Amino acid sequence: MYLLYEYASAARGGRRANSLACRRIVREDTGMIQTLVSLPPQLDAWLRSPRGQNRTPLRRLADFVASDPPGAKLGSGGGTVALLHATWRETCPGSTTFSEWLGAGQRLVLHAGGESRRLPAYAAIGKSLLPVPAATGPGPSRFDQVLADFQVPTYRQVLHEAGTQCVAMVASGDVWLEFDPLQIPRIQADITGVGMRVAPEVAQHFGVFFVARSPAAANGGGTREQPIAFFLQKPSPAEIYRHAARYDFYVDTGLWLFSAPAVRFLFRRCGWRDSDQRFATTTGNPSFLDLYTEIGAALGAAAKIPPRLRRLGLASLATSVVPLDEARFLHVGSTRQLLESFEQLAASNLSRPKLFSFATPKEDVDHRSSLPVWIDRGSGIRWTLDGLNVVTGALPGIASLHLRQEQCLDIVPVGRHEFIIRPYLVDDRMRGQAGGGGTICGQDAASWLDRRGFPSARADVFALPIYPVLRAPAVNQSLIDWFFAAAPDPELSRQMAAARRVSAAEIPRLTNFQRLFSHQADGQTETLRREFASCGATGDARVFRQDFAAVAEHAKSRPSLRDWLVRRGPALVASLPHPEQQSRMLVLLAELNRGRAKQSYLRRAQTRLQRGVLTADPLSKAHPRLALKEDQIVWGRSPVRLDLAGGWTDTPPYCLEQGGAVLNAAVLLNGQPPIQVFVRPLRELVISLRSIDLGSTEVVRSFAGLATYRDPRSGFSLPKAALAMAGFLPEFAAGRPAPSLRRALERFGSGLEISLLSAVPKGSGLGTSSILAATILGALNRACNLGWDEIGLYQRVLGVEQLLTTGGGWQDQAGALFRGIKLVETAAGPRQTPSVRYLPDHLFGPADANQTLLLYYTGMTRLAKGILKEIVQDMFLGRFETLQTLAAIRANAQTLFRAIQQNNGDAMRRCIGRSWELNKQLDSGTSTPEIESILEKCGPDLVSAKLLGAGGGGYILFCARDSKAGQRIRDRLEKHPPNARSRFIDFEIANSGLEVTVS
Repeated sequence: MYLLYEYASAARGGRRANSLACRRIVREDTGMIQTLVSLPPQLDAWLRSPRGQNRTPLRRLADFVASDPPGAKLGSGGGTVALLHATWRETCPGSTTFSEWLGAGQRLVLHAGGESRRLPAYAAIGKSLLPVPAATGPGPSRFDQVLADFQVPTYRQVLHEAGTQCVAMVASGDVWLEFDPLQIPRIQADITGVGMRVAPEVAQHFGVFFVARSPAAANGGGTREQPIAFFLQKPSPAEIYRHAARYDFYVDTGLWLFSAPAVRFLFRRCGWRDSDQRFATTTGNPSFLDLYTEIGAALGAAAKIPPRLRRLGLASLATSVVPLDEARFLHVGSTRQLLESFEQLAASNLSRPKLFSFATPKEDVDHRSSLPVWIDRGSGIRWTLDGLNVVTGALPGIASLHLRQEQCLDIVPVGRHEFIIRPYLVDDRMRGQAGGGGTICGQDAASWLDRRGFPSARADVFALPIYPVLRAPAVNQSLIDWFFAAAPDPELSRQMAAARRVSAAEIPRLTNFQRLFSHQADGQTETLRREFASCGATGDARVFRQDFAAVAEHAKSRPSLRDWLVRRGPALVASLPHPEQQSRMLVLLAELNRGRAKQSYLRRAQTRLQRGVLTADPLSKAHPRLALKEDQIVWGRSPVRLDLAGGWTDTPPYCLEQGGAVLNAAVLLNGQPPIQVFVRPLRELVISLRSIDLGSTEVVRSFAGLATYRDPRSGFSLPKAALAMAGFLPEFAAGRPAPSLRRALERFGSGLEISLLSAVPKGSGLGTSSILAATILGALNRACNLGWDEIGLYQRVLGVEQLLTTGGGWQDQAGALFRGIKLVETAAGPRQTPSVRYLPDHLFGPADANQTLLLYYTGMTRLAKGILKEIVQDMFLGRFETLQTLAAIRANAQTLFRAIQQNNGDAMRRCIGRSWELNKQLDSGTSTPEIESILEKCGPDLVSAKLLGAGGGGYILFCARDSKAGQRIRDRLEKHPPNARSRFIDFEIANSGLEVTVS
């Protein structure tokens, strides 16, 4: 997902504007889903300023940001309505009604504002912008990653899977929800919640959906919609157990999906008047509405709908819940939950870290406790933390600070040079009156005030002005201890009484965001520098978890870091033990340089990776010996492959670091294996190369001629590279190398003639080049007595791809070497040994092949090398968005495997369509206007389609609704072909892979 953002000021003309401020963020490729994020009003106002533009991760995550109107209490439902209304008002021409706009796309609404009393550290910026530890799992990471980086892509995928019936989805910004979004079925109901199974003792803290038990629900298989019986908000465990005999129950994950009628109902409930397109309220803003307590309580067949909601149309809306099969739901709504949730997430890491540091070098923290600690922007101070501490911010010139167990500290920049110092205890709720249950630093609020000589007040502790505004030199350990002391220092009490003080409620409004984010960037710079230095000094490879594209972007804005990396980078490359690490570092250096230096680093990066792939195979050296009689011919023939899902995960360096998973099918075209190779001995000591389909020939007489496989102008690069791998070039030959090609052929026993036949055009998307390489190697294997098995051939084709600098993966040769339909997987590591799981071909048999599944040649071709270069560079850099998309591509291959295994044709067609959508997300050039025109001609008879290969042309696999729909598609395109070359091709599943025989 490549995004480009631009903040613009809120429009004030046109429709009557309410007081909700919203900026439009323009994205390069939004598809039909827009992401709308609500923020705390103070951050929202700063983002509107020139200094605030593009300064938060929202620039890569959101299409629109907004806050609730100042002073307004809208609730989750009213806030949703306000955000949708503002987006429509800001972006649409005056003639477009709200209903028209609503039906034109899908919107993800992520609520990340609120007072955040229980998590005061992130009250000013919102919980979706709290940092996420790199230790939360094996997936991609950025040095500046935040919670929304993991929420937004998953939630957008959920909305996409739900289908266009759902025009909006509401999500909570203070939840870590880990699940497979591909589980989500097409949604038919108007209001649908996403639920999951938890124990009643956990469910009591949230909303709970109840569903009547039925045999169909128990035996239906897969994730599907289930009708809601009723919904309870925070029911007690005893109440849940009472209902459990008759009902299944699912905790509300905070994800709610709405149809257009359901959104219009929410608007009516909030005072919307459709006749004049405005809210008929005294303020002009939506009225208060809580989704969960009011709307949730009225959902389900057994629920009693209040008369007001019935009059507004709720009874006419269908409701359902989608229970997730497997999910992990963690709340980060409070300080303790923040620590416990991320400790639980990090438990899967072998090191089980307890220190979560952000923009703070770990070396600056003395943490010896088994209890977790969290420190954000704490760079520049030596911290001693005893456990269950949360620290946000730091002070220049302060040498060290110590926090005892459960003590927390928030240091907030205000004005030009001052800071608000806010100590608190981990379980402080920032709520309740002094003398009426409110606490300050874990003590009764009234007693805390009295001991410090502060005036007592029957006010909420959130509004009490108790936090001093100071310059850095005035802050020390004694001041921090004073806040927590049972008997505070009287002199400090007098000083604090005389100091300017503010309340917790005022802190977000007073925050200097320019200083806050600048301080964060300084800490990130120092942390990155130390991680790179540690990698060079000790071999600590944690820095390679980083998105190097993000590192490069950051370094370009921080000259000190850029200069340090450029200066120290070459020595660091030399110290790295793994070729993929060396390549990644070289690509980073290329990003930080220009001109010839940039190109030099890129070439070296590719060379290091090639070397790593080639030397990973212990059989890389070959000793060819003639194994044919003088009149014998070796005949090799291979099917081509249809890549159905998982493509790109097989490509180095991704597969070397993460492993790959590809599902493809070996197929015959028009009843024949379309790739064929003939090898026969020659009396003359030369190598004669012929292409039957191209009508070209070349005679190779020297090592220099054979080594021209690296020359893109050579028409026979593939057979030359294959001959090199077979030992006919000295660098690949076992034993003492021959001084010339003639002497090598003398030792071999003859010359060779290799004839090639490819019955599909180059750039077809069927894996032709790699499969041709596999077929050549297979024929040479037999002719030269090389003794390679299927795995050896597979690995050598990967080596050939590296020799040709195409940077290709292994799925093409796997598609041809291994028969039928299969899922091919590899583990991370330099030796990409495939694990093959074969599937039944029922969904590709005579009833479907060429009936509901149609193979169509577009007449347009596109070579993959240019596309590969761009995406492989993103893989080298570890670009966060690219790796997230690749993870989804791999998950889709697993989902397709299950669909075919279960003989589920609908799910199979959906997976094939999703595969192409994900490919387009990875590379926007995968489709072209010409391809889209072909798809439009298919009309509603087409369920899904996938352009095969890297995209842009070649072959398309159409998935028709049924055989009659398939025939109509065939008739339309045969009657109105896009060009003179386009045509349908009959295919069938190949029951064998590469076959090699001798005459």
